[in-house]
Amino acid sequence: MRLLNTSYRFWLVLFIGVILLPLGCSKDDGPEGPLSDTEGVVDEDNPERIAAKQLYQSLYVTSTTQNADPSWSGNFDDCNAGQTADLTRHKILQRVSYYRNMVGLENTITENTQKSSIAQQTAYLMAANNRLDHNPGSDWKCYSEDGKTGAGNSLLTTAHNAEAVDAYIRDRGANNGPVGHRRWLLFPRLTEIGIGNTSQSNALWVLGNYGPVPDNAPEFIAWPPKGYVPSHLVFERWSFSVAQADFSEAQVKVTNARNQEFALTVEELVDGFGDPTIVFIPQDLETDITGDIPYTVTISNVQVNGETKEYSYTVTLFNVNE
Repeated sequence: MRLLNTSYRFWLVLFIGVILLPLGCSKDDGPEGPLSDTEGVVDEDNPERIAAKQLYQSLYVTSTTQNADPSWSGNFDDCNAGQTADLTRHKILQRVSYYRNMVGLENTITENTQKSSIAQQTAYLMAANNRLDHNPGSDWKCYSEDGKTGAGNSLLTTAHNAEAVDAYIRDRGANNGPVGHRRWLLFPRLTEIGIGNTSQSNALWVLGNYGPVPDNAPEFIAWPPKGYVPSHLVFERWSFSVAQADFSEAQVKVTNARNQEFALTVEELVDGFGDPTIVFIPQDLETDITGDIPYTVTISNVQVNGETKEYSYTVTLFNVNE
């Protein structure tokens, strides 16, 4: 998968300067000491672990691009945006469903074919110009009004196929501190997307036409989420979202099974992408040992509708091959 090279809608330029706020102890003071009874142990009989592994196999693995998959039908010689194969669009939807199921969202995301037609022009426009921009100019090669419309409503990346969804969830790069791509894809009220895809780019129309919050939606949306999570999908930036929350005075703590606290940094708070979210980067996590590794996240002093709340949940990293 190519490195994510994304830009949000045109108004995100106001937030290009990402500020990291240090919290906790320094990296040199990281946790040390012997493993606890729960670290490094593979709990094969744990129902939550079994369910997480089954979900990974049924939705993530089966959505992986294969050499035999149909290829994009367009070309760059005559401004032919082409079409995304049905199988590829299905796999992209399936990969989105995997991440949403992991965070506790069970509502079905459907494809809006009209939006997909426009998003296809957008994905092509980005690939033809080897650029990502939510406000492309009319001087761009193979410019179209549909391409411009889709650009203002879509997530954009130079990754493609279902692997583009991984790039959006990972949200790496200096300009992606607010993890806006992740927040839109995991937004509880999201009900439909438009899919554009080429051999060199992807565009997912996610803005507008939101539904109500699902009745069975979880209290919060976190990535990595509580429970068992494949270790290779636990990316650098961790995020925690709550509707109507104010994180301006919130404090974040990440501890291991020995109750030792990890140093971390908190990204600048930025609204405008789904629900209010706090993003933090734990330092020196112990991911090089085998077996299951639990981490407890505690977020305190969160203001929600005038009430001060504290949230605590455990993320357990596991190897899907064990």
